[in-house]
Amino acid sequence: FYAAIMVAGEKKIREKIEDSGKVYERFGLTPMQGRIVAYFTHSDSPEKTFEEIVDFFGASKSSVSNSLNHLLDSGIADYRTYASDRKRYFYLTDRFFTVFFRKVLGNVNELKAHAYRAVSLRSPEHPEASETILKWIGDANLIGGRIEKALSEIQEEKG
Repeated sequence: FYAAIMVAGEKKIREKIEDSGKVYERFGLTPMQGRIVAYFTHSDSPEKTFEEIVDFFGASKSSVSNSLNHLLDSGIADYRTYASDRKRYFYLTDRFFTVFFRKVLGNVNELKAHAYRAVSLRSPEHPEASETILKWIGDANLIGGRIEKALSEIQEEKG
């Protein structure tokens, strides 16, 4: 009976990780990267070894390694070691949302640059189309400014 409860519990956790992983994919992560982030958020232990991650997902070492390297490079994850152990213990940092919103800000700025180029090439024959594009640029300025302000406030809080 206890084993059946454990299996059902593990199945629910795996389903939650799968669902959460899909959400993280919308933030620009690959499926494996998203599931690793979800694994950390749903696990009681804040640290996992490389082997634990590979074993949990049954994925190739290469896939897990590439995903962890991306999470490390982007600042979403980090690791620590302990003197008594040669293993690296990976954990999530508090930077996920700042990493994501910096990407959003970059995309907003790229969109604005394309919109400026587009409106500068338009003929004066259809000013309503140019006005629409200029409205997009205004909206992008508003959104970008608010994201920049929020990121600055977060940075100030971290000191």
